[in-house]
Amino acid sequence: MGCHVRISGGLVKAVNRAAERGCETMQIFASNPRSWTHSEISPRDISMFRSGCGERGLSPVFVHSPYLVNLAAPVECTWGRSIEALTKNVEAAEALGASAVVTHLGSHGGMGEDFGIGRVIRALEKVLSDCHECVPVLLETTAGSGKSVGHTFTQLGEILEAFEGEDLLGLCFDTCHAFAAGYELRYPPGIEETLEELDREVGLERLRLIHANDSKGDRGSRVDRHQDIGEGYLGLEAFEYLVNHPAMRHLPWILETPHMTLEKDRRNLCLLRSLARGL
Repeated sequence: MGCHVRISGGLVKAVNRAAERGCETMQIFASNPRSWTHSEISPRDISMFRSGCGERGLSPVFVHSPYLVNLAAPVECTWGRSIEALTKNVEAAEALGASAVVTHLGSHGGMGEDFGIGRVIRALEKVLSDCHECVPVLLETTAGSGKSVGHTFTQLGEILEAFEGEDLLGLCFDTCHAFAAGYELRYPPGIEETLEELDREVGLERLRLIHANDSKGDRGSRVDRHQDIGEGYLGLEAFEYLVNHPAMRHLPWILETPHMTLEKDRRNLCLLRSLARGL
């Protein structure tokens, strides 16, 4: 279990922040998440980051793509920039020794679900062909606000089905996003039904990472607003069941809860760990 940590001040600072929080795994941005500009990482910083993670026992490490990435974009300029940005993040993740890159899929901009899914598939085909040495790309479940793609397992399954047998694509399950999209995660029967649908439409073997976030919005609200563990509409009982579920207990769990202060991150991480039995 671990947290998303800031890289302000340099990548080595991110390693130190993760260690201070008691992380076993971590997630970072490899560049400014709100800019198309991708600064190259120096060999020295790469070496220090990799050795720091090794010394602190931080593994696996995940890179999250910038917020601007929109693989479903109808506008060619945005679509092309998104492909380039994701490709550069995959290359950076490989250099840093990360295990995967997590990405949102974006919005079809009113062109329709089928259009958006087709754009995502073609974008991913290009990213995988352009990266000579690839780490896996994990498609993150979304809350379904606006005209986004990726808030149903059916959509995600259709995308991943186009890459059948491709180990370089997987799924990141965000608890807040899935709940806001309408999946019932508060009670055991609902969780079982949700995971059965995920297995049927996507395949549990594609599930590689959990983003652990409570939700400020109610079920089906389509509101992407994270909350501290146990303080949102999901509640502690939901996380206790999820974190001990056979389909999820062996996976890495990354917190993306609000504030990201040392105190808050430690509290959320300790609370999540306390719910896990026999880990």
